[in-house]
Amino acid sequence: MEVDASPTDEELVRSLGADIVVPRGPGVARRILHALPGGVDALVDAAAIGSAASAPAVRDGGTIVALLDEGPHALSPTELRRRSLRTLMAFVPDYLGDRSRLDRLRAHTEAGRLTLRVARTFPAEHAPQAHRLLEAGGTRGRLVLQF
Repeated sequence: MEVDASPTDEELVRSLGADIVVPRGPGVARRILHALPGGVDALVDAAAIGSAASAPAVRDGGTIVALLDEGPHALSPTELRRRSLRTLMAFVPDYLGDRSRLDRLRAHTEAGRLTLRVARTFPAEHAPQAHRLLEAGGTRGRLVLQF
């Protein structure tokens, strides 16, 4: 598994199973190709850089998964066909209310196959404090409200 990460997160992503870590930021596709000259079979764009910026790192016939709507950062349909690239959108709200999918996520978490990164836990009555912390930015991991 190959991952891009900030220098402060490199140790964490390696502990989660990354074999190759390239620095995050503009030009990440070039750095991926430097580490893996043939490119990758698939790429998950969790940072929302867009398929136009990440596609050079993906082999022809590969797949790009976006977690957010790419809008103007998406590859043109012509480029997708020319390179036989497949794009998928992972739309997290599709899971809302789907008990079987949520239960599988719970089972993966309890079995240690899915690692959660929790920055801090707050009682529900401290939701405004948690929200201010989230708005301030720089939080590593999720803020959790306990009910």
